[in-house]
Amino acid sequence: MGSILLVEADSAICDAWSTALAAGGHAVLTASRMREALMTVRDGGIDVVVIDAYEPRAGIVELAQRLNALPDAPPIILVSQSPDAPRISVQIGASAFVPKPCEPSEVVTAVGRLLGRPRPVFWIEDEPTGRALPTWAAARAREALQVR
Repeated sequence: MGSILLVEADSAICDAWSTALAAGGHAVLTASRMREALMTVRDGGIDVVVIDAYEPRAGIVELAQRLNALPDAPPIILVSQSPDAPRISVQIGASAFVPKPCEPSEVVTAVGRLLGRPRPVFWIEDEPTGRALPTWAAARAREALQVR
């Protein structure tokens, strides 16, 4: 169904969620550190990133910003028990929020909802030729031209 990256430091939770997602037909990759997560997403092929944050902090916000800046960035699901997590999930542009404590099935359901939605594809017209560029190509062109 989809390729899911779990960003989770607790191996027991990671195992439970991985098992549930795999049973749902998903390919599951895991990362226990933010740097590892970013590198995995940069390698491509990730459909959804699930970030479990006991206490969302600056590192989670930075990871989400870096993920969202990537071409064809996958949607993010934030899972947390922090009272600030719903606000932070909006701040980081998460596509979904799952409050903890939660069952693995709730994470599977959130992933399924995101994968059931068509992902938007934006086109930018290139006036001189009328060619259309996908968003990732336009982003790279902006970087090359340093348009901000």
